[in-house]
Amino acid sequence: MADIKLVVSDIDGTLVDKTETIPQALIDAVHRCREAGITFALATGRTAELAAPFVKALNIDAPCIEGNGAFIRRGDVCLVEHGFSVAPVREILKRADALSMTVTLADTSRERAVRETDYVRYHQAMGGRFRELLPFSSIDWENDRFQKVMIMDERRSGQIEEIRDLLKPYAGLYWITTFSDKAVELGPRDCNKATGVRDLTKILGIGMENVMACGDYRNDLEMLQQAGCGVAVDNALPEVKAVADYVATKPYALGVVEALQRICHL
Repeated sequence: MADIKLVVSDIDGTLVDKTETIPQALIDAVHRCREAGITFALATGRTAELAAPFVKALNIDAPCIEGNGAFIRRGDVCLVEHGFSVAPVREILKRADALSMTVTLADTSRERAVRETDYVRYHQAMGGRFRELLPFSSIDWENDRFQKVMIMDERRSGQIEEIRDLLKPYAGLYWITTFSDKAVELGPRDCNKATGVRDLTKILGIGMENVMACGDYRNDLEMLQQAGCGVAVDNALPEVKAVADYVATKPYALGVVEALQRICHL
């Protein structure tokens, strides 16, 4: 295995559980990475405003891969951007909305919901997410470009499967993925966390063989497969563990810390 020069990690389900608590052991491990000359970066489906607290808590100065690889930001500067039109799936988005699902659209600066739902109101109250709404009537269907669309069935009604089926014919236009059994996400075609990592390696001037990537869910698969070393935390899905070069014995952040100790000797 080549020397690891870049460690890239997913956030949700990999670094944190639903409490979003970052253990001191991870903060210390990221600090040891910096001391050893290893860059630690994030690769997440989150948008900039939602990734920012983790960038700050871990004192990360590397660019952040966001929107499942759709864009890369360092602070307020967008370094890489891949956008797409939602016009082809307009009626599917409206169908999801009619079924009382949450529909959100993200660009490089913010994520907006088409209307208030229980999911939207909860996140508005928790941390100011969804400060603005983007009703369907305000979308310029022909010209607006987005980096990510999320459809969430927070009631777990089972109707998300109908939406997934409706989206299948559009697999040639979008990268269709998920981070949960109650959601589906759309991203730019031929763009995922692995392409985001590849874009980041070009910025940093290193090779994919020098990357250790950590994840837990289906939207991490390509990243783990293409990195020099793919790491699955103990709570990862079986299919993610199956493609990993190293499977941690500990869950979430402690699994990442374990991998840093075993593979990078930190």
